[in-house]
Amino acid sequence: PAPLGDDLTIINKQSQNLHAELLLRRLDDAPVKSTEGGLKVVYAMLQTAGLSPAQFHFADGSGMSTYNRIAPRGMIRFLNWTAAQPWGERFRATLPIGGVDGTLTKRFKGTSLEGKITAKTGTINASNALSGFLITSSGRKLTFAAFANDVPEGQRATPAMDKALVLIAEAN
Repeated sequence: PAPLGDDLTIINKQSQNLHAELLLRRLDDAPVKSTEGGLKVVYAMLQTAGLSPAQFHFADGSGMSTYNRIAPRGMIRFLNWTAAQPWGERFRATLPIGGVDGTLTKRFKGTSLEGKITAKTGTINASNALSGFLITSSGRKLTFAAFANDVPEGQRATPAMDKALVLIAEAN
């Protein structure tokens, strides 16, 4: 198998769902790999990061299941935990960079956050999400989680989310 960092880069920058599903199974330490076994590893990691079981529930590795849930505060706690790990910078490097690459190539281009925001996108049905790290105009590093659920058909929440993040970055 490819090194974990290579897989995470493909998963995070390209939002490659098949790789995410396979990685979840790869986490299982049983001889026959399964989603359930991988989820046990993920749940243990999230609890080590300080999340309570009430803050999350996952049914798959790709985020495509409508049964997947994570509270915004839980996501921020998790991201802050990753940043404090010895591998935190390597993990952050797997995330798309606003206006530069991956799923954020076109987003944040020409704004004060171009090249200063690294975040994972999430889009399914009537939901949009963006979570990660940004550097404000004053150089402060912030962790954020912006989620929009039940977005009306024909509408998109991402422009409003992006605008809010740019305003926050410029005001701090």
